[in-house]
Amino acid sequence: MSENKKYTIVVKSSCVEVSEAAYHAYHKAREAERYQYKLIHQCELSLERFQKDGVNVEYAAIRFESRIEDKIIEQEQLQKLWLALQALSVEEQLLIHELFFNDKSERKLAVELGVPRMTLNDRK
Repeated sequence: MSENKKYTIVVKSSCVEVSEAAYHAYHKAREAERYQYKLIHQCELSLERFQKDGVNVEYAAIRFESRIEDKIIEQEQLQKLWLALQALSVEEQLLIHELFFNDKSERKLAVELGVPRMTLNDRK
């Protein structure tokens, strides 16, 4: 029965005869595209809908926007931390780097440096 069946798809307003595999591939891709389009519209938010639901959009936008003052304070704190790290001796910088940036344990670092763990803890 399927031997005599003709498969056609519409291309630029005209029907084109294609193989069964091409027909199924075309419609599979078309259905996937429809599904994606449906998902996009389900997630779409409109200003009118927010106003209808009584949501204050301006408040919601401001609430999630990071404040410039917070960013400036964070930058200043990072700069102070960097200056404090630069003021340390090379040995102290190595200690901080290994413990906090390389996540090395105090025990492992103490063995590598050949010092007791409590001494290393006190230096930290």
